[in-house]
Amino acid sequence: MIEENLVTCSACEKSVKAVRDTDLPDDGWVLDFDYFGYYSGFTDEIHALLGAEPSRKFTMCHDCVVKLLELFPRLGELVGANNHPCQDAVPCCRHAWQATEFFAKKGFVVHTRTAWPDAVWHDDPPYDAYADLVAEEDK
Repeated sequence: MIEENLVTCSACEKSVKAVRDTDLPDDGWVLDFDYFGYYSGFTDEIHALLGAEPSRKFTMCHDCVVKLLELFPRLGELVGANNHPCQDAVPCCRHAWQATEFFAKKGFVVHTRTAWPDAVWHDDPPYDAYADLVAEEDK
């Protein structure tokens, strides 16, 4: 039996699944909050800002990130859509995306759904990933 790698959310203190063999929560955030500060700012952690000490980290699970984005709707708008995959029939949040049954089955044409802005799945227009790659090479 393979043991799941877990990490504790700093906000709600729940144990949640971590990304592979890391201390990073699946579909969450890790905030290096000492880097948020500056001289005359809310905090001034000069040792972290100069690289003499690592920043302290605040680990947030998916649900706590969603709560933060709901608390600050403008931040949620800036974060926008298609941030993490969700395979559930009902989207876990407004920021999720999902591959459709046609995902990568027609060559390089990509078919996805997005939950933005109302937390309901909406089919995205298909796009040709190969055409995008060729266009980039032609620049």
